[in-house]
Amino acid sequence: MRVVTRPFHSIARTVLRNVIVAAAVLALVIGAAHSWYTYQKEQQRVEALTSTFALGHVPLLMVGIWDLEANALQRQVDLMAAYPEIAEARVQAATGMAFSAGPEVANRRPDVRLPIPHPTEPGEVLGELQVWYDNDYIRREIVSAIVPGFIEFVLFALVVSFITYRIIFAGLNRPLRAIDDYSRQLTPGRRNPPLELGRRQRHWEDEIDLMVDGFNTLRDGIARFSEERDQAVKTLSRERDMLDERVRERTQEMRQINEVLESLSRLSVSLIDVPYESQHSAMVDALARCGKLIEASAVGIAVCHEAGDWEWRYCWPVSTDTRAFPDSRVLHNLSWAQGWYVGDTPWSPHGLVCTRVVDSERYLLTFHEPKARTYTPLEERLVRMAAEVLFKVIERWENQHELENSRRELYRLSRTDPLTGLANRRYFNEVRDTEGRRIQRTGEPLSVLMIDVDFFKAYNDQYGHSKGDRCLVRLAEVFRQQCARAGELSARLGGEEFAILLPGHDEAEALEMAERVRSAVYDLAVPHEHSPMDWVTVSIGCATWFGDRGAEPLDAVFDHLMRNADRCLYKAKALGRNRVVGEASLSTANE
Repeated sequence: MRVVTRPFHSIARTVLRNVIVAAAVLALVIGAAHSWYTYQKEQQRVEALTSTFALGHVPLLMVGIWDLEANALQRQVDLMAAYPEIAEARVQAATGMAFSAGPEVANRRPDVRLPIPHPTEPGEVLGELQVWYDNDYIRREIVSAIVPGFIEFVLFALVVSFITYRIIFAGLNRPLRAIDDYSRQLTPGRRNPPLELGRRQRHWEDEIDLMVDGFNTLRDGIARFSEERDQAVKTLSRERDMLDERVRERTQEMRQINEVLESLSRLSVSLIDVPYESQHSAMVDALARCGKLIEASAVGIAVCHEAGDWEWRYCWPVSTDTRAFPDSRVLHNLSWAQGWYVGDTPWSPHGLVCTRVVDSERYLLTFHEPKARTYTPLEERLVRMAAEVLFKVIERWENQHELENSRRELYRLSRTDPLTGLANRRYFNEVRDTEGRRIQRTGEPLSVLMIDVDFFKAYNDQYGHSKGDRCLVRLAEVFRQQCARAGELSARLGGEEFAILLPGHDEAEALEMAERVRSAVYDLAVPHEHSPMDWVTVSIGCATWFGDRGAEPLDAVFDHLMRNADRCLYKAKALGRNRVVGEASLSTANE
């Protein structure tokens, strides 16, 4: 880039030039005013001269013309022409006489014309006085009056300008020159001396003093800047020397973090879909791997849920060392802050603990060392990362367990009767269809017992529905106890009506089972005032299918089987209740 150097102009010379220009302009203005004033004064003097002619000479001229005294008239004209301001004076009488004095002025109208009045006839004139001024003389007088004053003012302005220049040079130019020389010597590389101009002592300050103070302040700032720059250079040198080491340390930390992240990623993937029965051992193995990452001798996870009781759920290795895994009461008595915390274990100086507290959910991960040591921030960060993965896995497992339990409970509720706990009609039909398909393949028998509680409406009316429900629960327990072998299924079809599915039982075996059930109910000895037997009893109908209806749909087969069992049940009730009736008895009755 081209550097443009501007010309130098001294302040003193600039000020002097401006003073001279201002004095010249002022001289011109004052000279013009003085000229105008002198001109006006000269005009007034000439006008006064004209008035003198009118008052002094015109009456004498009037007398001379009236008396026809030519000599007197000529003397008056000569007297007027004797004035230096008058170039020519002329009297022109009405009689034709003319008198003049002074050099004749040609081709110029008179400057003054004064009529000479008639002494006796008002309005009449005897002649006229004509006067020509000497303009050259008047101009010389004006110039002679203006020029000396103008020259005096110019000389005065020059003297003032010179004095001003000397004052400015002594009071401003020299200090500024000294300041300029001093500023050129200022350099950040050395200790600069203070600025001193050698001015005389005064009890006030001016702009030069303020400038000197500013330069001294600048000098101090430059000195501080130099010191700070030197310090910064030294610091940068040290940082430069340490940069490679810090880069190596940071690279090592990043490599370690990446290794841990990779390990935790593989660990979390391996733990997500672990079966329930293998979750504990998988988590213990994960704790062992985490312990090896930071060279810990023991690692444990404690969990505290809404109940408020802490539990050491996972520990590696399984140890009774209370310094590593203290009693849960110790954890219960400690105060826990919300959010994440990583720090020393409160119960031992030989470990590190990481906790996460969110409302009532609390998780704790602890690492134990054989001897006390200080964990680095990187190790604490790695512990936090491991804790986040492990706690998330535990939460996922717990959520999976809750979902599985809920699913099982829903499945159980969908298959069981809520009052008695026996199978409901829906599950009874599902098992019946499954067993029916198996029977079609094998040809084995399948029996159904239809059970109805005798006089149960009267029981409810006498004892109330709550006791009626308790009675049904006791009966259901009898059915469950009597039909406890694999494949046998007791179900409540609705109200006081029950059914028992007996796969693999022929009619004789089914009747034997039915009789055991009836006897067990009777042996309960549940009082029933409105029953002829004085106890709660049941009537049972039995029907059997041998798989010989393979050509028919299962729905048709079971409709036929259930109708036969119902018919046997009604037959048992018709015969007096508290009895068992099979299809053979039903066939004999029909014959």
